[in-house]
Amino acid sequence: MKIAIVDEIQLEKIPSGSGIIKSGEVYYVVGDDSPFLYSLNSEFKTISKTPLLEPVDFSERILKSEKPDFEALELIDKNEIVVFGSGSKSPQRNIFLRILLEDSLKIEKYDISDFYKKLIQLPIFEDSELNIEATAFRNNQLFLFNRKPNLIIRFEYKDFLAYLSDGIDFPRPEIRQFSLPNINGIEAGFSGATALTDEPKIIFTASVEDTDNAYDDGEILGSLIGIIDISNNTISKSFEYCHVPNTETNLKVESVTVEKEVSSGETKVVLVTDDDKGNSRLLTGLLQW
Repeated sequence: MKIAIVDEIQLEKIPSGSGIIKSGEVYYVVGDDSPFLYSLNSEFKTISKTPLLEPVDFSERILKSEKPDFEALELIDKNEIVVFGSGSKSPQRNIFLRILLEDSLKIEKYDISDFYKKLIQLPIFEDSELNIEATAFRNNQLFLFNRKPNLIIRFEYKDFLAYLSDGIDFPRPEIRQFSLPNINGIEAGFSGATALTDEPKIIFTASVEDTDNAYDDGEILGSLIGIIDISNNTISKSFEYCHVPNTETNLKVESVTVEKEVSSGETKVVLVTDDDKGNSRLLTGLLQW
């Protein structure tokens, strides 16, 4: 497996890029300390920004202690976007947004403290932290990616919505734990994900920071990108991966979206990076496996 970086673009006035998706010819970006959803054209120029929090009494960046930590962003069936706060600090980060792509964006906001509480009570989270960093969607299945421990949590999206709106029972998930590669002896942690359309696979990104908890930043050591098979809605135990080449500094890749599925085993991707100083960059590349 390999990735060739084609271009690198600095994103102006979009802080702390943490999630990116593509819908039609429009890219949508969130930042983990920003109250806005940014819309970009095919040349990656900002064409609009939509407030995600009300009232919006913030500047472009929110204090770390108050930020919703929007880390997980995905497109649902071409006409809907979901955004998850990381859950790493309660209640500020226990937010779920459902954004309907109509003539004007319609935003539904939910407090998912109870959902996150039930997740963290599952045996696999014993003595661990909740830190949702990515999400992917395919065939009505929603996949949440927790960082350290590296877990993929799968459940029916319609069951999740019914749980939030109708009060049905907690949708018991399938959970798979992964051991990811190390950099300088530190295991990578999931940071981004998206599902392919033409093949039952999820592309994921993971990054390495020298920190011992889900709240504090640490020295950035690098990132990798990989693919996991999800045939028959079952999460494979194995994966392929390669390292994302660093540029002049070590890159913390936060999210990935598909620009175009070229052929089986070849996909154009767009990555968003965050340097923990408020700067965001995009990398376009060709992923082959």
